[in-house]
Amino acid sequence: MGRHRHSVSLSFQQQTYLTNFISSEILSRQQRNRALVLQHWQSNLAVQESAEVLKLSIHRVYSMRRAYTEQGFQSYLHAIRRCGAPNKLTPKMETLLRRFTERASAKGKRVTLTALAKRVVDLGYVDSICTVTIHKVLKQNPSSTCIAAAHPARLLLQAAQHTKEQAA
Repeated sequence: MGRHRHSVSLSFQQQTYLTNFISSEILSRQQRNRALVLQHWQSNLAVQESAEVLKLSIHRVYSMRRAYTEQGFQSYLHAIRRCGAPNKLTPKMETLLRRFTERASAKGKRVTLTALAKRVVDLGYVDSICTVTIHKVLKQNPSSTCIAAAHPARLLLQAAQHTKEQAA
């Protein structure tokens, strides 16, 4: 059983925008492919032909067409690739992590990523978190270079300091 052939109709403004968009020099490969798939669809080119021209799989072309119908014209063309799971840490928690590591480094203490991840879970901010997530957050701030690959037991933070951070 084959798929039904659907066509898309774009307004004159959208067609003009699409043509200018494709001719832009600063597009990523993904954006260019998305625009070309849309242009091929507009000109009633078969999925198989579009896939061959763009060197994509047929399933990828179908998924791009489906994305267009779900997202709409502007969102589809300007969508940003989102790989992996979303970040579990809120901006407030990221700030608290940075503050904590800066305080620890000011005192000359070394804090491991494992210990930080454990502390975030213990404080109840998240159910679980990967040390890579912690590393990415701290890597965004160059002043937080006190993370070491030492033993997790080196985390030396008193309970009173935790209540101060939670109150902040």
